[in-house]
Amino acid sequence: MLSRDEAKALLLKYGEGRPWTRHCFSVADAAEAVGSLLRFLHEVNVHWLWSAALLHDIGRYATHDPIIHGVEGYHLLMGLGHEEEAFVCASHVVFGLHASEAVQLGLPDHDFLPVTYEQRIVPLVDYLLEADRPTTLERRFASLRERNAGDDRFLGWIKRAQFFRYSLDDPSGSRMEGITPS
Repeated sequence: MLSRDEAKALLLKYGEGRPWTRHCFSVADAAEAVGSLLRFLHEVNVHWLWSAALLHDIGRYATHDPIIHGVEGYHLLMGLGHEEEAFVCASHVVFGLHASEAVQLGLPDHDFLPVTYEQRIVPLVDYLLEADRPTTLERRFASLRERNAGDDRFLGWIKRAQFFRYSLDDPSGSRMEGITPS
């Protein structure tokens, strides 16, 4: 597992200070905040969560495609020997890929579905931040549909996102959308 400093060094190297790296830092901080709240209910490694969340979009060094950037990040981090963080890159896009989808994208023939709380927090927080501003899933998906007009892949993703949100909402009634830092 990568430390914060190691994750930061990788993002700085491959992100080269480009604007999308601000989003990565925002996601890492928000994921840590969510993980800190959830660790009283579930076992969450907030230190690793921050590092994995920071690197979730590292594949944007190669492409900004809404799915392929996760594949690129997976290949980059696997090549560097960071399997767990690589899995997060692949599994954060569209809240996970089934083996058949993964193979079509050039990934190994197995599911890339977020299972652990850390793996599930990253894609949810990613979608709850528009760049580095908090938003709702509904507004985020409307923005994505607008930017990617004609791409039918977005139609089913909102349901996956809502399932993840509800599965992580606090039993006391707090919603994940309300705890991402502004």
